[in-house]
Amino acid sequence: MHYSERLLGYVKRAEQTTQAAKEHVLRDHGITPAQQTALAILSDHDGITAAELARKSAVTPQTMNSTLGRLEKRGLIARTPHPMHGTLIEIRLTDAGRELFARADARVADLDTVLAADLTAKELDTLKTLLAKIAETATGVISTTGGQSR
Repeated sequence: MHYSERLLGYVKRAEQTTQAAKEHVLRDHGITPAQQTALAILSDHDGITAAELARKSAVTPQTMNSTLGRLEKRGLIARTPHPMHGTLIEIRLTDAGRELFARADARVADLDTVLAADLTAKELDTLKTLLAKIAETATGVISTTGGQSR
């Protein structure tokens, strides 16, 4: 099979173009997709640590600390010591962070609707199921091979 016909190529093209569209709609809000992801997770898990946030965002702790530094500089998050475990730092959205996230997330939700517009409800459900299966299989490949290719 020619490389252009492989499943991985289709998944990669879809990921690249959808992320470019997401970057485009977030540009007006002055945040990146990675920052929007961090804000989204914080909106559901206020007070988590940077390590937890990195895991939930599927990025390295170093990458997350860089992202958090930029968000903190803009006043969108606050980092405070945990009240009982002083060595842990909790991360919380500020009021400005909540407001910006709400506006940016509405744009991302609109983009999601646009991307799904040409699909029937059944096709959309099937697509989500199939993509979840691919992700699960890929995770299994990584865990069974210890990250090594077969």
